[in-house]
Amino acid sequence: MLKGSDLIGVPVIASDRGESLQQTQDIIVSLEHQRLAGFLIAKGGWAGHARVVPWSEVLSASPSAIIVRSSGSVVDVHTVPDLQRMLESDRRLRGTRVCTTDGIELGIITDLFFSRKTGETQGYEVCGRLLGEATSHCVFLSVAYPLNLEGRTAWVSPDVLAVVKRQNENARQVKLAQLSTNAQPGYHARGDIRDSRLMSLADLARGRHLLWDIRSPEGYLIAARGQQVTEAVFQRAVAHNRLRELLRAAGVTLSERQESPDKRS
Repeated sequence: MLKGSDLIGVPVIASDRGESLQQTQDIIVSLEHQRLAGFLIAKGGWAGHARVVPWSEVLSASPSAIIVRSSGSVVDVHTVPDLQRMLESDRRLRGTRVCTTDGIELGIITDLFFSRKTGETQGYEVCGRLLGEATSHCVFLSVAYPLNLEGRTAWVSPDVLAVVKRQNENARQVKLAQLSTNAQPGYHARGDIRDSRLMSLADLARGRHLLWDIRSPEGYLIAARGQQVTEAVFQRAVAHNRLRELLRAAGVTLSERQESPDKRS
């Protein structure tokens, strides 16, 4: 998974010559098709048109580099009418307020998440503070919850409020569990355990929400802060040797395993 903010200020490299062209200035998102449509390379101005790279020209995208087919992949925006229309439109998701249709403000969209292979939008980071709560929050909102855009406001179903509250409560419980566990003598020594033991803790992590982003050694986003641990997330963490980090982010500890009566041998 790719995080939108990770792809800004990244060098664009032509695969045919191996040369660095320019850096990305911004991402271009198709709200109609819910996908990453390309990258803004130069904003343009009086001296000329903006320069862009269409997603179709991208061979791979990561926080370290955007690899494109050739130096000709960077083009004037007027040659790609769809991208020009998106850039000229005022419809931007980042900075948009998210409110339920019954009038409860959930926060502001601060980032977007995309499939690394297809560029399809997979979710949004929403940060804010609910009425009556003392602390702010950042949650992961899946594209499974549709956004109805009106100006600078994205309206969502009232059911999304429960999703935000559940993520906030899970995060609080995980933080409390971590404080309690870290206070126990010898905790850090016990953390060095065999992979088989880590695998046995996996069931306790499923369904929980993560307190921070989990990334691969190459910088790819495995799962976002606030995202729920599903089987797909678990498998990605295992594939990239990040299971231990996933368990920590979900607040799973050895003591919790030992105290679970249904897991005792």
